[in-house]
Amino acid sequence: MAQDSVGLSSGYQFWMRKLSVWGQASTLETQQDICHHLPQFQEFLRQIYETLKEMDSRTIIERFPTIGQLLAKTCWNPFILAYDESQKILTWCLGCLITKEPQSSGESKLNSWTR
Repeated sequence: MAQDSVGLSSGYQFWMRKLSVWGQASTLETQQDICHHLPQFQEFLRQIYETLKEMDSRTIIERFPTIGQLLAKTCWNPFILAYDESQKILTWCLGCLITKEPQSSGESKLNSWTR
């Protein structure tokens, strides 16, 4: 499990950098890079989902303080969202962030952003 956690953490940083570079996929080069990496990115999102679904929102915020940024960058990339599989996994991840009864302002903000 610890090894999985380390792999997810290093992958998290890699994909945050990629998403920042990709932006809204406005150039042909960026679009080609997205297409090249999309299967691996979708697998990363699946791993994120499998991790998030086992945590409460407080733990998610502590462990992945920039998860909102990662998912927002994904939401704003039309080239990623063009694929049903990406939309499905992204929706699953977003669903993990919603807390029925927020206990802190961080949880409330996360709920608001997610909705």
